[in-house]
Amino acid sequence: MIIDCHGHVSAPAELWAYKALILSHRGSHGRGKVHVTDDEIRAAVNKKEMAPTGHLDMLKRLSIDVQMISPRPFQMMHSAKPAQVVHWFTEETNNIIHRQVKMFPNQFFGVAGLPQVAGDPVEVAIPELERCVT
Repeated sequence: MIIDCHGHVSAPAELWAYKALILSHRGSHGRGKVHVTDDEIRAAVNKKEMAPTGHLDMLKRLSIDVQMISPRPFQMMHSAKPAQVVHWFTEETNNIIHRQVKMFPNQFFGVAGLPQVAGDPVEVAIPELERCVT
């Protein structure tokens, strides 16, 4: 069995639109949510984005049986303020990872992102870690 321990979620465009929205108002209009269907998640996993094939096709092409997927680090806004927008976006990203793993349990293993914010104590990330584990 070949396990790729370093992959990143292929998310629907709605996740990135959500990020832009909460960054634009810095949380003043509330949290909101990412509303996507399973079909939209499936389409994102199969979309040709950063490779000549979609994510699932690339795993097959490389004979990878299982891939651990996590958030894309450069997208996680670790220095954004206020910290609540980092927490909201991390939670929504983890929700997408969870759904993707449920849809493709034989291909993906989820790795949660933590809402780490520059200057904040690491303890503020523990509730999201606990939520993802349980």
